[in-house]
Amino acid sequence: MSTIIKEKRVLKPVLQEIIEDYTQIVNNIGGIIKESGYKSNFIAKKLRMPMSTFYLKKRTKSFTLDEVTQIVGMLDDDDDMENEYLIELAESRIGGETISLADMIETFSVNECRY
Repeated sequence: MSTIIKEKRVLKPVLQEIIEDYTQIVNNIGGIIKESGYKSNFIAKKLRMPMSTFYLKKRTKSFTLDEVTQIVGMLDDDDDMENEYLIELAESRIGGETISLADMIETFSVNECRY
């Protein structure tokens, strides 16, 4: 048996497994995103995609290979998740009650500020 035939027999199951894994990701992308803790609008912004398009692609499972790759990359990046949380926290405090540095020093008896 030639080496090429042997390689094809080994390669075919590997390729089939890759395709099956990719198909599973695409078919379950909505659930994967939900379980990740990310909000759809955050992912849509990162993809530079209108929300309506994002929701349509999510519902019809029609993300491109590049889009799926980007989404999976985002879900694997803890820094993005922390940044999203910090942005939401900051936005929730806009217009809220604040305290000046002088009041903070007085309230917490801080003698000097260290950076």
